[in-house]
Amino acid sequence: MKTSMYLLGNAFRLNQVKAPDNLPTVRAAKAFFKEMDVLEKAVRKNPKTLDPASQKRYLAALDLLDAYLDLVELPPTESGFYDQEFSTKVGESSRLT
Repeated sequence: MKTSMYLLGNAFRLNQVKAPDNLPTVRAAKAFFKEMDVLEKAVRKNPKTLDPASQKRYLAALDLLDAYLDLVELPPTESGFYDQEFSTKVGESSRLT
């Protein structure tokens, strides 16, 4: 996931002068990765149900993910677009609907 987000973020370049790490899309992806790494470490170290600190980190990560999705022109997480089942069959539809 990290590699695909980095590559997609790097694809939204206006010119080749800026280093990839200075692009807003790549910075947004890295901020999401950082938040998710902290969340993952906290949950693995001390797994609890209904942990308020982990819930806050999860919501913060979702906000960061939505910011990234907006920068790469994809629908936000709450749009329902990602809830549907996707087909892996080639040629079934030429459009994402």
